[in-house]
Amino acid sequence: MAKKIMILAGSPRENGNTITLSNWVANAAQEAGAAVEIIRAAQLQVKERGCLACMGCQNSDKFGCVIKDEISAAINRIPDQDVLVLASPVYFMGFSAQIKCLIDRLYSLFKITKDGKGISHPLQHIEFALIATAAGAQEHGLNLMEENMAAICDFFGKGYRSLVVPHAPVQPGLIVSNTEILRQAQALGKELAG
Repeated sequence: MAKKIMILAGSPRENGNTITLSNWVANAAQEAGAAVEIIRAAQLQVKERGCLACMGCQNSDKFGCVIKDEISAAINRIPDQDVLVLASPVYFMGFSAQIKCLIDRLYSLFKITKDGKGISHPLQHIEFALIATAAGAQEHGLNLMEENMAAICDFFGKGYRSLVVPHAPVQPGLIVSNTEILRQAQALGKELAG
């Protein structure tokens, strides 16, 4: 059965590096037989920009965000996926604001046990991956995104794969001529589909 891959893409730029890499990964995964959906965070209609700490998700018997908007619709479908990819450019040393809104609402996909010492979640079967690009060096934010991704995945008891690209061109569209990054993106897509 074909793997289902959801890519949450946090770049607001139409032809930016991150969406280009996301498309390359998606195309390679589709060619390898996976069903891939790219969700552009900047294009979602939102009622609230992020988690409100309303605790509605914790007071519900279901996993998912209780805010009724397109972010919740995406978040609530994550348990049906086989792979979740977070894709973001580095914006001021971390994830872009567009994808951070979705990341914060991932809180709704776990429940704290009544004794407060454990969690449960419906993501045991899901693989995680990170696509990240930056105009600067690894130590100018990509390292912090890797640490943040590791912490998120560790919370769910998971590891992750990554494609992290430092020194990406600032001007949109220029990355398409980089055949080595294309090769790496295609390899990641095939790996995620496998």
